Amino acid sequence: MFFLKSDELRDHVESIIHKDTQQHNTHFDLTVDAIHKFTKAGSLDFGGSEFESAEKKLIEPQKNQGDDYGWWNLPQGHYQATMNETVKEVNDTIAFISLHPHAHKAGVIANTSMFPNQQNNSPITLNFFTPDPGCNIKENARFAVLYLLAS
Repeated sequence: MFFLKSDELRDHVESIIHKDTQQHNTHFDLTVDAIHKFTKAGSLDFGGSEFESAEKKLIEPQKNQGDDYGWWNLPQGHYQATMNETVKEVNDTIAFISLHPHAHKAGVIANTSMFPNQQNNSPITLNFFTPDPGCNIKENARFAVLYLLAS
């Protein structure tokens, strides 16, 4: 098994904001498009017949005068980020998503997620937590990192 590299990796990513900034040798930076706040608990059971997704609410970014892009000024809490980028034509690969180092250094907390058999062009999301005193995130910020593992 090996991580796809550079141009081959990029060939599986769509809706790229700025290729030269986002593309790296063995990973691709993902940019945040939308943030949702969890508002109601979901439900889990053994068989799945009583499963319910957690409810969430879209948070609108706030634009400063003269800014093309807005900011999410997030207080402490649990959120879900949806990325601009999507993955395509990834048969026989496993996608790994983790926080971008800048998000980590800004205090954001999230686990690395693995997505086997990622559906083509389905949204890439990452659940995360902002500790006290929160975090400010600008639209299209590089928020996560994508690795594709192939056999």
